[in-house]
Amino acid sequence: MKAREFLARAAGADGFTLRNLIKEPLTADEVRKLAARVGGPAELVAPKRRAEAEGLTGEKLIAWLAADGARLRRPIVVAGKVVTVGFHAAAQEQLKKAF
Repeated sequence: MKAREFLARAAGADGFTLRNLIKEPLTADEVRKLAARVGGPAELVAPKRRAEAEGLTGEKLIAWLAADGARLRRPIVVAGKVVTVGFHAAAQEQLKKAF
């Protein structure tokens, strides 16, 4: 069992779904919906890719993110109404509160 599967089960998320965003990137529509929940598409850009995304906004940024899953900040965890993006401490606290 992989670590993320163990963590999801430990948190009580029996019905979890894993998706490899590198092999199966989000569609532009999925990025758009997710961006609306996290405060905009800029919040989804991976820290190491921010320089590449500089100057992109709106639909151009959404299309850029959808073109390559490695451009997205990961992990993305959707737990009911709570969405966390990345490994930072605030995201981990949000996730703990969701479970």
